[in-house]
Amino acid sequence: MVAAYGFESGSLFMLSPRRKTALIALAGFFLLGALAIHASPMSAGNLEARLQTGAEAALVRVRADDWAEVKVRGQVAAVTGRAPSREARERALAAVSRSTWAGGVVAGGITRVNDQTRLASQDDEFHLRADVANRRLVVRGHAPDADTIARIRALAETAFPNAARVELVLAPGAAPEGWERAVNLLISELANMDSGAGMIRRDRMVITGLAGNARTVNAIRAAVSVSPGVFRTAALVRADAGGFDVTVRDAQMCEMLVTSAMGLEPIAFTPGTARFVSSSRGVHAARRAGQAFAACEDVALSVAVRAPPHYPQGGARAQAAPENRN
Repeated sequence: MVAAYGFESGSLFMLSPRRKTALIALAGFFLLGALAIHASPMSAGNLEARLQTGAEAALVRVRADDWAEVKVRGQVAAVTGRAPSREARERALAAVSRSTWAGGVVAGGITRVNDQTRLASQDDEFHLRADVANRRLVVRGHAPDADTIARIRALAETAFPNAARVELVLAPGAAPEGWERAVNLLISELANMDSGAGMIRRDRMVITGLAGNARTVNAIRAAVSVSPGVFRTAALVRADAGGFDVTVRDAQMCEMLVTSAMGLEPIAFTPGTARFVSSSRGVHAARRAGQAFAACEDVALSVAVRAPPHYPQGGARAQAAPENRN
């Protein structure tokens, strides 16, 4: 057995010169390929790092680094942030596109720029609404990134086990200061209520609804009175037999409170009549809206009725718009 093993091993050195040359060339080819993939300046990792550095420098050159961020994956760049103007956004996207070479796979530059920016005038994208009924939570609106959505969903599922639905859409960029704290506060306090709703819009947060007893009502009011970040807050919360005992003089907050109190579905009327399409739901929604507006002072209420073409019953919908009196 030993002799046979020696013979087989020795046969490896009995190749012809041509085969030895081919074997050495093949080994060299694989070695150079490995170096090109992992160690050369054009390797995937090094290329991505070089493009990332070049894209960041391009944003600095066009003075967009104070609002825009860029992330390179392979040879594709994604630009996020809140652009002060359309012109500023276009300059930033063009700068990133031309940041390294002329672009293209062979040239080793940016092959595509994904525009994930939004204009400063689109701050309404950070609107958020949360509703609680029958101990079930529904959260709808926008959030700045996927990590924030994951944290909000985790909080909602903790506060409402097996009864939370979070439907948030990405709006990449920086949210207003304290926005996530405002969302956390809204969800946490709704968890202490029997039913209710809340909204976040621009720099305001409101919550309205019913709590089990006066002690819980006072605790919710106290928690909401501590403003998160730049947000102004208002709470219209009461026990079943109590009153709101709060006065609101801010027209925007009144509009948010009335809209929250009406519920997720707008009040709808049967065409050509003053009857609600859904009598029970319409009456209750109108009563809640009226109770919320009764807490507003020095604010005028206007009601607009319109018939959107997509409305399935063909009816009209009412929309309240409180505004400060002159």
